[in-house]
Amino acid sequence: MGPLIIAVMSTRPTLSDFIDDELLRAPMSIDQVIDAVHERWRSRMPHLGRNDADPARVLHHHRGEVTAKALQTLRTAVMADLAAQGKAAATTARPGAGPALSLALIEEDDVAVDIEIARCTETVKLQAETVLRELQTYTSTLVNDPNVSRDSNPFRPERFVRALWAGVQTLPLSRHLMAAFLHDAAEPLAATLRRGYAAACLRLEEQGVAPAAYRTIVVSGSTAWGTTGARYQPPHDLHSLRGSMPAALDGLSPHPGGEQAQAQPAPDPQLIELLARLFEAIQTEFNLSTDTVTMLQRLQPTALRVALRDPSLLDRYDHALWRFMDQLAHDIETSPPSQRQRLLGLGRNLVDHLAQVGARDSHGFAWALERLLAAQRHFLNQTTAAATPAIARLQRQVVQEADAAIPPTSPMPLDIGTLDTIPAELMPDLPTASAASAPLASTGVPQGTAIRAYLQGEWRMLVSLWQDDEHELALLSEPATDSLWAVRQSALSRLQQEGLARPFRVRSLVRRAAEKVLRAL
Repeated sequence: MGPLIIAVMSTRPTLSDFIDDELLRAPMSIDQVIDAVHERWRSRMPHLGRNDADPARVLHHHRGEVTAKALQTLRTAVMADLAAQGKAAATTARPGAGPALSLALIEEDDVAVDIEIARCTETVKLQAETVLRELQTYTSTLVNDPNVSRDSNPFRPERFVRALWAGVQTLPLSRHLMAAFLHDAAEPLAATLRRGYAAACLRLEEQGVAPAAYRTIVVSGSTAWGTTGARYQPPHDLHSLRGSMPAALDGLSPHPGGEQAQAQPAPDPQLIELLARLFEAIQTEFNLSTDTVTMLQRLQPTALRVALRDPSLLDRYDHALWRFMDQLAHDIETSPPSQRQRLLGLGRNLVDHLAQVGARDSHGFAWALERLLAAQRHFLNQTTAAATPAIARLQRQVVQEADAAIPPTSPMPLDIGTLDTIPAELMPDLPTASAASAPLASTGVPQGTAIRAYLQGEWRMLVSLWQDDEHELALLSEPATDSLWAVRQSALSRLQQEGLARPFRVRSLVRRAAEKVLRAL
């Protein structure tokens, strides 16, 4: 009889195990928040509307429905994290079929709800900031993200708040009292989730999960409501960075691709080191796709040739070479599935041409940049033509509203209340005060205007396809998802006032990379 072999299975939990465990504990967390609000309402009744019953009594009788709906919403959201593989396939809506066109008009009471959702989320994030960072290192291990490069916590605060809001909407109360519930729930929810996050960290540690590294977690320097400070401070130009580079290159080849046969002095080792670090930061720090990174890597030897002959490359972040790289990365990363392969092909052809002709100044890159912009204009015209039925519908609606002279109750485009509002410190890449103050409503959003706006819980890059003559309605396309958004321009103006909408600018990769290189010195 042979030796007895016992197979020992690893007890290390997976992301699925973690989600199942936390979902079992979620009802208790929700009940604790309901208890706190109920006790508060019993001792101090909120302001009642004309048709409101005793809110404490209503909450007591319907608390089971609140908990059930909140748990269902939370489960649906977190299970999506398990199903997500690579880029979401759910963002493939056809132009003209976007969900925004069927949404009803939301009144001012709904704006108050959005603001309370934002404040509730902010309260949790502020009070649980430290333990949230710690939990993120554990969940990053569960999703094989050792550098904590993205938010991998399935139970992040905004998700819990929105689940709670879904539960609150089951209550037979006015919207005013629903908003009051969120207002009074903020502190209890923050305390409950802070304890829950800390307990989750302890359980994962006891189950053998090693926390991932902290080094790439980026935290805003300010947590004050409404802050508009810049989140990074790049150097004025690249010359100061060049002088800070070490002279010893540790084996780095001074002539990539064997191009040392040029009739010119050997390049400055510090210049080579600077460009190497800049390209490394661009390729590793911005979550670019593999296809984009591959094309940018091919441009590094060309960038060295340009730097040797054109000193302005280090003087200006808007040099044609940097602008071409910025536009190329932006177009690929925001392209819809239907256009991605075409853009990749165009990008490869342009990069190959620049490498083969040995571009040594800005002219070749300016030509290549214009090719990208021409392709962008062509795609805009195609998208506008595909959206003709939606534009015709909006045109009819404008006429109907003018004839009726009163707000209709039929399905309408997104209004202010449907736009989820979050505090400015939760925004990525906050604009300067001057950038945010340029009014969108003065000229509206003519065709081709790019806007970055926070719509229905997500930051979106939008491009205007159409607006009516009076600048009341606009039809916007979201290139990354092939979906359409019909928005009242008054809503865009309100978002802009809150710091949640602004004219979109293609981000400067080299500017951000320079800041990261500077911090690493």
